[in-house]
Amino acid sequence: MKDMMMEVYSVLSADPTIAKEVTAKNIKFYEVPESFDSTKPFIIIDTPLGPPTSAYYAANKEMSQTFSYQINVETQSRILTKEIAKAVKAVMWKFGYAQLNGGLDEYFSETKRFVDARRYRKNTQIHDTDY
Repeated sequence: MKDMMMEVYSVLSADPTIAKEVTAKNIKFYEVPESFDSTKPFIIIDTPLGPPTSAYYAANKEMSQTFSYQINVETQSRILTKEIAKAVKAVMWKFGYAQLNGGLDEYFSETKRFVDARRYRKNTQIHDTDY
């Protein structure tokens, strides 16, 4: 069985523009641990839209799946947040994900962090359903 979330993690951590600012250990799934050093830039890969769903059927058999992820970029600098979010968007596009409407572009005074959260969706290739 394949793991699409890990595939997303791999393409994000392998990108040189992202890796320059965010180390692979600062890319997390779902949330960051309380002991995490939040003074450094980090990325969260989340699934707020739910688990994968069936995209296409033929002869009563699933032919493709739809994956949706929200990628949160958080830093203490507005410009750096935007630069990393732009690099994430480019990487996700190359990986076959399109950006969806919605998301978040906010400054949180309690954490003193800028957050850019964007949602992405992709359908797998036909017969690629082993997730």
